[in-house]
Amino acid sequence: MAVCDDGCMTVTEAVAEEVVRHSICTLDCPDACSLAVTVRNGRITKVDASPVSEFTDGWICSKVKRSAERIYAPNRVMTPMVRTGAKGTGEFRPATWGEAIELIAGRMRSAIDEHGDGDSIVAFTYNSSAASIERASLSEAFFAAIGATVADHTICAEINSEAWASVYGSMGSADPRDVVNAKLVVIWGANPTVSNTHFPPLVNRARKNGARVVVIDPRRTAMAKRADLHLAINPGTDVALAMAIAGHWARHGYVDRGFVADHAEGADAFLRAAAAWSIESATELCGLKSADVRTLAEWWGTTRPSMLRLGWGLERNFNGGAGIRAVLALQVLGGHFGEAGTGVIGSVSTGAIRPIERWPSFEPSLRRHLGLHQIGRWLAPGSGDPCMVLFIQGSNPMVMCPDQNAVSVALSRDDVFTVVHEQVLTDTARYADVVLPATTSFEIDDARSSYGSYFVHPVVPVIAPVGESRSNDQVGLALADAFGFGWSDPGVVAAVADPGPRVVDVPARQFTDTSPPGGRARLVDPVHGAPSYVPTSRPEGMLTLISPASAKLINSIFGEFQSPAAAILVHPDDAAARGLTAGQSVRVWNDLGEIWAVLAVGTETRPGVAVMTKGVWLRHHRGGRGVNALTSAIGDPTCNGACFNDTFVHVDEA
Repeated sequence: MAVCDDGCMTVTEAVAEEVVRHSICTLDCPDACSLAVTVRNGRITKVDASPVSEFTDGWICSKVKRSAERIYAPNRVMTPMVRTGAKGTGEFRPATWGEAIELIAGRMRSAIDEHGDGDSIVAFTYNSSAASIERASLSEAFFAAIGATVADHTICAEINSEAWASVYGSMGSADPRDVVNAKLVVIWGANPTVSNTHFPPLVNRARKNGARVVVIDPRRTAMAKRADLHLAINPGTDVALAMAIAGHWARHGYVDRGFVADHAEGADAFLRAAAAWSIESATELCGLKSADVRTLAEWWGTTRPSMLRLGWGLERNFNGGAGIRAVLALQVLGGHFGEAGTGVIGSVSTGAIRPIERWPSFEPSLRRHLGLHQIGRWLAPGSGDPCMVLFIQGSNPMVMCPDQNAVSVALSRDDVFTVVHEQVLTDTARYADVVLPATTSFEIDDARSSYGSYFVHPVVPVIAPVGESRSNDQVGLALADAFGFGWSDPGVVAAVADPGPRVVDVPARQFTDTSPPGGRARLVDPVHGAPSYVPTSRPEGMLTLISPASAKLINSIFGEFQSPAAAILVHPDDAAARGLTAGQSVRVWNDLGEIWAVLAVGTETRPGVAVMTKGVWLRHHRGGRGVNALTSAIGDPTCNGACFNDTFVHVDEA
């Protein structure tokens, strides 16, 4: 390489060099893969796996390999933009950052002055695919300082977290790597081959060591196809299955009475409730074979060590909280803790990164809370909600929130000033008054701790910010400056002294190194009691519609160039009963709306259950409406969590 007389590289030759830089994937996935990013002339040319993380194991998913297509997408937001056309048309003019921040801050100040407090500003900041610091950035600090309304993250994982806390309190997850030591692995409501791709190889190692694998899922996923037993359960009936297993254990002596006496509260009341469920009554409701349920109950009741991998699928219905609490209780009743290969794998947390410690000091105020997934309700015209400014960051509610038609009406309001801080021009951004260009994780400093492993990694800027994009931190600082707060950026080290890469030594042997408060799990919730089933029967002639993740998208990310087909999958029996054949166009409808899709037919779903992928951009749907035009914005009784899978539809010939 050519160098200057003093030994430095010449600028021309330096920028022409191809370099590989190591960082971490921050997308909403448990794996948090380490990345090797090839950069030439300041532009990313390749994204692949880095050997830095042993959990990544030298490979990454195909989605992330295509990250450069998003970074350099034709619809990447390159500059602040101000709306010129009607909301939803996507008509904007470019603006400077100074103009945009002045406009936003002015509308926020007016809203506060008119309403008297920050309730009239809603911080719709999901940021699920941001790294740890961007997720709790100085934007969040700014909204806290002005007392803005919080849009709670009720769209995903809220029910799961609430149920975990009800049973286990602050007890941590088991280490996913420990699954290799199990002799029985129960995967309930999870599809790790799509959304936790480095977990299946660990399960395969357990199988080679003699473990059985059970999958409970309405679909015949790739993991279910390889399982020793697959229970294709009716959505929303998990609580009945779990209670029937508990009742079977009590009747056949499989309850570990010693462990329960030492480590559980409410076991007697729980088992009294479970006694009402027989294998036969549960299987009729769940749509399963009694022999399969009995096999699961016997295997789980007699096999040690046994490990449970609990997913987020069973939370997506009105009975989700009760179902998760019942499933979590099974591990306690069986005493499946305390040795290698036992426990429950939930959301992993190292606690190593503390972003809020970076926040400036300010007097906290009492903040109003709304359900994020119910934006179509509280922002509906005439709703009476005081919202005057809506700030959306790291979220695409027009695609991802239920009752899509109501969301469209809400976002179309001219009397609500809407700001969207986004990387690309999403379906939601088209409704904004101001769009702010956002950085990707390839353009900023940050740190990431996975929720699927005990690793901490630095997020390293491998390229300069594209266009005029700014991070969440930078936006928060700009707004704070406009309000005269005088804040500064404290840097990453204020949140984590050692960003890694490293494995964090976190106690993960449950009921030994990490335990519920007082060492005792709570099997009966003090408010909701023992888990119970609330009937939500499918109406005659309709199908239950579920909308899981796909291998192509992270929520709606990558949908601009890699969208799955706008198709609906039904079982052959359901297609035949309606005189439908694969490949034809069908109308899918209920009282909330109607959409059109191409029909797929296959045994990958159980009879009575139709499947459409979540996150597909509206431009890929005939009529401009997707699956969430059919889902209701109801909330579950534990924490108002979204109930996407309580959706019933007709499927007819178009």
